[in-house]
Amino acid sequence: MSHNPNDIFDPRRYGLITGSVCSPLFPKKSAEVGQRTLAKKLANQMFFKFYDNQNTWQTEHGNNSEAVAFEYYQTRFDKKAEYHPPFMLNENWGGQADCISESEGIDFKCPTTLDAWLDYLHEGISDQQFHQAQMYMFLYKKPKWNVCSFLLETYKMTENGEVYPVDYNNRMIINTIEVDLEWQQKLIDITPKIIAMRDFFYQKLEERFKHGSL
Repeated sequence: MSHNPNDIFDPRRYGLITGSVCSPLFPKKSAEVGQRTLAKKLANQMFFKFYDNQNTWQTEHGNNSEAVAFEYYQTRFDKKAEYHPPFMLNENWGGQADCISESEGIDFKCPTTLDAWLDYLHEGISDQQFHQAQMYMFLYKKPKWNVCSFLLETYKMTENGEVYPVDYNNRMIINTIEVDLEWQQKLIDITPKIIAMRDFFYQKLEERFKHGSL
């Protein structure tokens, strides 16, 4: 069953810089386009209280597999792990982690192919996933974060009787990221610029839609 993202997102997220969108704040090249796009998106979400539904079957697989990944992690790695901890809000930043434990946090990734899963072994995590982990460490005050890639057959594979050639007891690849205090300072330094841009676009929305202009 597909989900409307506006049913599952905490309403406090509207207009906040979250882990899933914070990577444009740390560009490798020109920052302007990505940061402007992010600011517009935050303004649109904050004004209309709405998220565009960008779900694909891959994201549906990830959403549906997450609880299984948590059970797998809790059983094999950390019995004290807590699933879906409270939403964290800190000024203009916010988010909800998949899982936290006493000394670390956990983010689950559920790829839809064997090759994509093994890339977590061969290549590690992406830049976007690194920034997301850093944001969660900033919000939850944790010194490290585990990005756990879990391999589970897709619904179509199950229907066709296909099974991955990997023993079930070896289905999770864990990449651990340490907290980066310089990253946190950069986040603090760049945020006012993004919020100012967001508020500029929000004002344009107010002028267009709240005052009835055409």
